[in-house]
Amino acid sequence: MKNSTSVPTDIWCNPLTLENYPIGFLAPGRIGINPKAAGNYSGPQRDYREMADPEVLYDDGKWYMFPSVGDAYVSDDLAHWEYRKIEFVNEEKLGYAPTIAKSKGRYLLSSSWPFAGKTEILTAPSPLGPYHSLGEPVDGEGLPLSPEWLDPMLFADDDGKLYAYWHFGGEGQGIYGIELDPDNPVQGIGKPVKLLDFTPENRFECFGDFNEHSDMAWIEGESMFKHNGEYYLQYSGCGTQFRAYTVGVSRSKSPLGPFIKQKTPVALEKYGRVCGTGHGCWATGPDDSVWQFYTVLNRRIHMFERRVGMDRVEFDQNGDAHVQITAVPQSVRDGDAGVLPVSVLKKALASSSFGCCYPGFAFDDCTHTWWMPDTTDEYPWLEINLQQEFDIHSFQIIWAEEGVDIRKGVLPEPAKYKLEFFAGGDERKLIATSDFTGNDRDLLIDFRCVGNIRAQYVRLSFLPSSNPELRRGVNNFTVFGKR
Repeated sequence: MKNSTSVPTDIWCNPLTLENYPIGFLAPGRIGINPKAAGNYSGPQRDYREMADPEVLYDDGKWYMFPSVGDAYVSDDLAHWEYRKIEFVNEEKLGYAPTIAKSKGRYLLSSSWPFAGKTEILTAPSPLGPYHSLGEPVDGEGLPLSPEWLDPMLFADDDGKLYAYWHFGGEGQGIYGIELDPDNPVQGIGKPVKLLDFTPENRFECFGDFNEHSDMAWIEGESMFKHNGEYYLQYSGCGTQFRAYTVGVSRSKSPLGPFIKQKTPVALEKYGRVCGTGHGCWATGPDDSVWQFYTVLNRRIHMFERRVGMDRVEFDQNGDAHVQITAVPQSVRDGDAGVLPVSVLKKALASSSFGCCYPGFAFDDCTHTWWMPDTTDEYPWLEINLQQEFDIHSFQIIWAEEGVDIRKGVLPEPAKYKLEFFAGGDERKLIATSDFTGNDRDLLIDFRCVGNIRAQYVRLSFLPSSNPELRRGVNNFTVFGKR
């Protein structure tokens, strides 16, 4: 299809379009069936894909994203990301909540130890490796860091000093920090310092989707950032499985405090397909622009099934930080692209439905409902009636998969599909077709601009998977346009 109107090349939409979403760290394909984990699933225990906890480094004109997947993504422009494997020298690997820092010309990488197998800091000559282990970090007396090395953050200050931040939990536990020797990053200087604890007066820190547990919390996801001479220690609450999950921040004149918490959350969105916006980081790019990268809740299959998003950070005259979470197309250079979702809760039709996975669930702007065609449907299609003609700018498909089973060799694969755009009125004239039946990229979230197509009906049809045990449906199908 030829676009009738060109669109900028720097457009993106949350959750981000990233290739090769990995199998979740807690999925049966990685750790097997766990009877104790049954309550963490919305149905039977089964493999699912997830991505969360992004840590980002801007270095030599490129963006490097290290989420909780064991690998990385690289971008030249923030709008387009390439999946990249991280190289390791021996048997090193990453787990949840990785951290990346550049110190004295080399790169330092670490992650939460329960999923990496041991506590260690890795180093490499380039952001993507090859990394080798420097060993286990210790304090100034040579003792292993206490408490546990969870959700670590490595921060290289502009004066050459190096710091680590780690741990999480509720009241009495909190977040710790220590200075490290930049020449020997596993050697601490002095003893760990407790920097943050749960503050019940900040209701957004309280556990629960409505912050209803005033005496319970899960403060986590620390990330350090320096701005205008001040140190901003980012943290998250009220639990990554909740829509109210959010980013908080505290400020200090020193990298080890004392810190004063900002009383309002930095990045909070409770509703829609971009919600639960916590645990991430800030990164500075060209023109001193600051960007918030964050986790996005999905939990269709598992309570920790998540995605990744990003938005610009703004600082007010008092230095307080604020992030406007977006769920519509954005331009890296110019901000909001000026289009709206025009398909939400409109009239939907489908070739078939499996069980109670009805077509309307693909258009409800909700993260944990989905449409699935019947198992006997050889040519599935899904259609939305926008109820008037709109100038359609772009679309986003968040696919739903059932049957992925790593142990049986049932693997995710690229979706092969097409969109047809029809005019309003009785004739339903076909206006344009966007054909992606030759798609060879595995995009669990697929966002694309189509130019300017005036249409009232949009039909999505897709080819069956090559493996009949892999069933494909639609978690969310959003059409963006103008009146």
